[in-house]
Amino acid sequence: MNKTRIGVIGMGYRGKIHFQNILQRKNVVVVAISDPSMNREEIISWCEDAGHPIPAFYTEREGYEEMLQNELLDGIILSVPWDHFTAILCRTLSFNLMIGVEASSISKLSEIDQIMNSYFANSSKVMILENACYHRDVMSIFNMVQKGLFGELLHMRGGYEHDLRGVKFDKNYQYGTGAEGEASWRTIHSLKRNGDLYPSHGIGPLSYLLDINRGNRFISISSFATKSKGLSHHLKKHLGTDHPNANISWKLGDVITSNITTARGETIILTHATNTCRPYSLDFRVQGTEGIWIQENGNHLHIDSLCEHGEWSPSPLSILREYDAPCWKENESLAATSVRHEMDYFVLDDFIKSTQDEKEPKFDIYDMATWLSISALSEISIEKGGVPIPFPDFTLGKWKSRESFYSQE
Repeated sequence: MNKTRIGVIGMGYRGKIHFQNILQRKNVVVVAISDPSMNREEIISWCEDAGHPIPAFYTEREGYEEMLQNELLDGIILSVPWDHFTAILCRTLSFNLMIGVEASSISKLSEIDQIMNSYFANSSKVMILENACYHRDVMSIFNMVQKGLFGELLHMRGGYEHDLRGVKFDKNYQYGTGAEGEASWRTIHSLKRNGDLYPSHGIGPLSYLLDINRGNRFISISSFATKSKGLSHHLKKHLGTDHPNANISWKLGDVITSNITTARGETIILTHATNTCRPYSLDFRVQGTEGIWIQENGNHLHIDSLCEHGEWSPSPLSILREYDAPCWKENESLAATSVRHEMDYFVLDDFIKSTQDEKEPKFDIYDMATWLSISALSEISIEKGGVPIPFPDFTLGKWKSRESFYSQE
């Protein structure tokens, strides 16, 4: 059996998850890894336990360049710090591969322009590996929308509400060069930027439900930021008011809220909140003329044809499971073996199938450009006092005729 040959660029948190999940598959092999700070012994141990060949290691800072030139590859999984994302993706695009891009962040629209220019100049395909689009409940809601249970869609909410204080600072409450983990690179964005820094977890699933870039598109975005107090409070609490890190002026508002309009007349509220204490939430809400779903501390569901007037369903989970997506019904046991999230099984599965079949992926470069551009657009809007900013059409008009998600399923 010919195995799909994958290279991995970046072995941080998400890169490791994708690698470990690939080890469970018989039709895929990771032939090479590029990361200047990867733990080779850990990777070798994982491979030996899984009976997987030891990949080639490229440990120089730009080792990905040598890897791309030396190795025979079918696809790449790219999971790198945000500051390196655009340059590495643009270079990778020139090698005509299937590229799976882990969720990232861009600070300027010119980065998207660079990426799109590289894409149009080459023959590579890009899939954004947004696992939240494969969330079991999201796919059930998609199925229910497709069957008409929600009527006509009107309004949505989503976001990334995640207490990242333990990520933005390492165990010694340090960040930047020399700090451990993502604190070495991620935290600087909270110091210098004010916008929705990580939009794809929330906007990806909502774009899927609203057929964005497939007969519908975003028209405008207006964004607003609260004051920034959470990180300073956290550091003062643990380090004292006299510590140098306790008196830093952080730019990122503790809660970022964006209002997005669409060509079909729907509205979206997108939230980013990562500086303060709170349980994790993607804050989903889907409102139609015939139903509403809210996912906050559990599922809340009202479908006009299934529920008592004005009452939430007493058994929302049973309804969601009744409308499970076919892929979940068929592969639930396999998904349960995933290293981190069950939905990671399905995003990786789609990426591998697209690579093997050499076809356009479900969530492609136009989706990636649209979702990631929210970071830069929200920063512009906030800086201008929340004024609406027109949304670029990265499809160059193709959104009007591209095949609907609902006809693909």
